Amino acid sequence: MGTETAMTFCKEIAAAPTAVYYALTNGGAMREWLSDNSQVATRVGGPIFLYWQDGYFASGEFKELVPDEKVVYSWQGKGDTAVSTVTITLAPTDNGTQVELVHSDGPGGEEAADLRQSLKDGWEASLANLKSVLETGLDKRVYDRAFLGILIGQQLNAEQMVERGLAGEGGISISGTMANTGAAAAGLQADDVIVDLGGATTKDFLSLREAIRPYRAGDSVKVSYFRDGERQQTLMTLSTRPVPEVPSTPAGLADALREAYAQLDKELDEVLAGATEAEAEFRPKDGNWNVKELLGHLITTERGSQMGVATQLTDGVLDGFPNNPMAWMQAVTSVYKTLPEVVALWKRTEAETVALMALLPEAFVARKATYLNNGTGFLQGLVGHTRTHIGEIKGLLEAARQQ
Repeated sequence: MGTETAMTFCKEIAAAPTAVYYALTNGGAMREWLSDNSQVATRVGGPIFLYWQDGYFASGEFKELVPDEKVVYSWQGKGDTAVSTVTITLAPTDNGTQVELVHSDGPGGEEAADLRQSLKDGWEASLANLKSVLETGLDKRVYDRAFLGILIGQQLNAEQMVERGLAGEGGISISGTMANTGAAAAGLQADDVIVDLGGATTKDFLSLREAIRPYRAGDSVKVSYFRDGERQQTLMTLSTRPVPEVPSTPAGLADALREAYAQLDKELDEVLAGATEAEAEFRPKDGNWNVKELLGHLITTERGSQMGVATQLTDGVLDGFPNNPMAWMQAVTSVYKTLPEVVALWKRTEAETVALMALLPEAFVARKATYLNNGTGFLQGLVGHTRTHIGEIKGLLEAARQQ
């Protein structure tokens, strides 16, 4: 152990030292450029825990914190036999901030060469991502990697595959494709069930993510899927993820979301026209959601997303999202008993989200990645999620009317 093992990395970032310091010390911000998950108490002696989806993790504690100037913490990664030190210093420049990161006290010797190389590769990629996130809002881990362009509808387990008459341990049912992507060009359609990508079985979200990991934008890969019960295969050329178009101001974001919600409400009203209470309570089989509960799900999802924004507004982190507990949805429908009441509540919940977007403070908007991720999540993720469930509501009402 010694200073001869220290590795030094430098990066100039076009952002003020205050913004860089926040990104280095806030748990939520660290997820936007460094790790997939984090637990941080930003004080001297406070713990720091970082986790990546590939199974790697590192822990330590803050040793020194000088706002806008210096951050020091201990570091012990998975498999490390000793504790090393990460020292980050910030210096203002004409264009922003000069960042110097020194990872010292690491193990020396040839037997630790792979570990040192892994740390070197990791810090170089992470600092490049820190620069991208602070300057553009774009997470290179997301926007530089290969992209399918599918809209995920549902993860199917083995039992659900059997119910659909499909062979396999599981699969990914899609609700459509994004325009100008490889999936669209390859002809994938709503309700296709992807079961293999490049020879790797894709039985769930994790296996799909792992299957695409080795590929880069421009690569071609064979995709196997079921359509109308028949297994098919196509060659898809992968692209990069399209950069989302999110209005630059809270007022603009609120207007865009209000317009999107108005269209969704129109589609929902058309689907629900003439629906009776009995039809709205029709349940194909035990365990399935009925129409009112689907609306309850949309309401609770919207509220959960609002809570995510509220948590970030107070510099906190919302870990995970409730996995659609039936009791939560039925709590909504037990208070708002009729279909018109539930629909009215849904539209009020949308209005609350629009108002929240309009009231986002300047400091929140200045955190480019945070603002971009939230804007994308609402304009694309939630809107797509709602539209998918409106289609499901339509199918439920049609089934009810056939009884």
